[in-house]
This record gives sequence, C-alpha cells and structure tokens, in this order.
Amino acid sequence: MRKRSYAGLLLTAALAVTAAGCGSDNESAPSGEAGAEKVVLTYYTWTDEADYMQKIVDAFNAQNSDIEVKMTTVSNDADEYNTKIMTNLSGGSDMDVYSINGTASLGLFSSKNQLLELTDRIKAANVDIGAYGPSFQDITSTLTDGKYYALPYRTSQYALFYNKAIFDKEGLPYPTQMTWDEYADLAKQMTKGEGADKQWGGYYADWMIAPLGALQQGATILDDDLTPVQNWLTFLDRIYYQDQSHMSYKQMKAESTDWIKQFESGNVAMLVNGEWTVNMLKADIAAGKTDIDFDMTLLPQPEGVSDPTTVGGVSTFMGINPKGKNLDAAFKFVQFVTGEQGESIIAESSVLPAYSSDATKEAFLNATGIQGSGAFFEANTVVENQPVANINDVNAAFSEQRDLFLFQEQDAAKTTDEFIKQRQSALGQ
Repeated sequence: MRKRSYAGLLLTAALAVTAAGCGSDNESAPSGEAGAEKVVLTYYTWTDEADYMQKIVDAFNAQNSDIEVKMTTVSNDADEYNTKIMTNLSGGSDMDVYSINGTASLGLFSSKNQLLELTDRIKAANVDIGAYGPSFQDITSTLTDGKYYALPYRTSQYALFYNKAIFDKEGLPYPTQMTWDEYADLAKQMTKGEGADKQWGGYYADWMIAPLGALQQGATILDDDLTPVQNWLTFLDRIYYQDQSHMSYKQMKAESTDWIKQFESGNVAMLVNGEWTVNMLKADIAAGKTDIDFDMTLLPQPEGVSDPTTVGGVSTFMGINPKGKNLDAAFKFVQFVTGEQGESIIAESSVLPAYSSDATKEAFLNATGIQGSGAFFEANTVVENQPVANINDVNAAFSEQRDLFLFQEQDAAKTTDEFIKQRQSALGQ
C-alpha cells in the first residue's frame, strides 16, 4: 500500500551520520577517463521502482555505447532507503545518481549540498521545464529559490475510482465530475445492508491526511484562516459518522483495514485515492486476486471551483551527487530518464509520468486500458505538501489533531485551535 510518509524526520538524523565507508556492495566499477573507456554510473533507487526503472536503464545503455548505468535498489521500508543514501553521500561512495522521494527530501538534500545544481545545465540543454507542469515551478521557486537541483520523473494525482458492477446493479449512471456534496449524497444513496454484506457508498482511507477539499480551494494548513480546513474536517465527519456511507475512521483503525482489498472485495461503490491505484488494481486482477471491473473519473471538487482541480504534483525526482566523477554523463542519464523517451517507458508501466506530452499521455492511456484514466491529464493540480522547511513537523501536528477529531474526542473548532498552537512550535514562531 502506498502511503504518504514523512521521511524527512529520519533524514535529518541520517545527515549526522559520518560513515567511514560504504562497503564494496555500494561502489560502482571504476570508470576511466572520458573518451578512454566506458564510463560506469552507479544509480540508486528504491525497490518499488525496480521494474520500470530497469527498463529505462536498459534503454539508455542500449543507446549509449560510451556510458553504462548500473542500478542498485534499496528497500524503502522504515526509511531504509533514505538512510542508505545519506550514508553513501556522507561516506564518500562512488554513487553518481539517485532518486528522491518527495519534496521534503528534495529540500533537505539540496540544503545540505548533497545535490549538484543543474540550473545552467538545464538551460544549456534547452530542457522543457514547462512540460513538468506548474507544481514543479511552485516547488522550485519556494523550496530552492528558483534553482534546479533535480528533475522530476513521476507525479501524483488523486481521482475517484468506482466499481462499475455496483452502478450497473443499482441502475445508476457512472459518476463524472461532481462536487463533494454531490459525492456525499450519491455515496449515501448507494449504502445498503448490514454486517459483512454491507454495501458502502464510498471509501476514504484513514491514512489520507491532506485536506483535499481545502487544497482544491487554494487553502493550506499553513494559512492564518483555517476555515476551509475546518470545513473539510466537518465533511469527513459527515461521510464517516453522520451519513455512515463510508466505513468509519474508528472502524478502519480498529480493524487495520486494507483500503485496496476493501475496494477489490466488491462491496465499495466509490474510492477516493491516488494514481497508484490503477497499477495496484491491474496487478491484482492479473494475479487473479480480484475480478473487479473498475473505472475512474475526476476527483470531486468544492462548490464554486470552476475548473477541474486535483491534488498532488510532481513527487519523485532524480538528482546527481555533486562529488561524482562523471557529472556530464550523469546529467545525460538524468535528462534521458526525465525526458519524453524515458517518461514514455514509465507511462507504459501505468505509472503517471511527470513529463506531459502527447507521447507520454498516449503511452499511459494505452497501458492502463482504463477509459477514465485521461482524467489525470484533464485537471489542474495543486501541491499536496507545501514546499517549506519543517513541513513534516507541521503535517505530523495536523495528523495528530485530525486523529483526535476523527476519533470524536474533540470538535472541529478545538482541533484547529490546538493545531495552530502546535504549528507555531513546529515552525519556530
């Protein structure tokens, strides 16, 4: 299951590590002088990406007889990946290129001079920065003062997934773009039965912390006025407890419910979740774990938001170790991965690419085979996690207070008041 983790907390501790060395398993094969023999680049990423990233590495190696990329994967469980990367960087490993998971990690690596600044190289290579969408520009201008230290190759977006069989059984049309209130009404209408046979109108996973509806309105948890955030909490209370159209927060926590298995069981009509859901469902269908017939559409949005808007933004990046010995070759690899050709390979694996073009869109749509997956290319995307220092601490504070609200231990007003106090402490105010 994919969850939004706060890896930056452990990364801060990992930066203090001063390893004496990284061992032979972390070192790449010696590379010769440019032009003398093949340059060997060592690239690190996490295990979850092994399948499609190996395809990209193979394609790059096939096209570049003078460069060979060797990929090493590290488990990302319990932040093992982040710790390993920081140990490599601190210990003088020959690691050339590495993937970065999330904007908080991007900010931390760049602030500690563990990423090569790419601004001049990007300009010289005429890289089409606009193809990565406005979220990348927002992140860069806020997080790294307009300087580029990495390029994105994956993006995230939330959408609405639905079980076609349930809609067919109920004689209802498949959902399209609607407001959150319309979504709640439809979910309540489709909720029926009791016990193990209960049909839920919707499912909203307990680990989804970001206030989606508030973010769609342009609000954030950093704002002085948290009214949109408070309204979103009230909406969650409605679907969990007032309408009882979704499995309650208390029940999900008590039973450690697996959101994807719940949807695949066939008793959930609609599911709000991210783009990774496509890949997970297709994989389980192929493995015979479920026979669910699903499709998707645009994420519901608040009343008054005129253009389709979702939440997410570029989320996965690739950067270069500034102490590497083959910087030009490393940038050539980064440019390949994050350009149209590499991104099309990612899209062919039903993974949403950061680089948007007709070619990557066509590759993604063909790979998913899901008619509604074009929704990912139709909506404006607002950033889920604000690219500021200490955002992980702020998120943790919001999550704590949100838990108390959703366990019905305090009301929405007290939740926002207590969060503001914790936020001030997290931001050093």
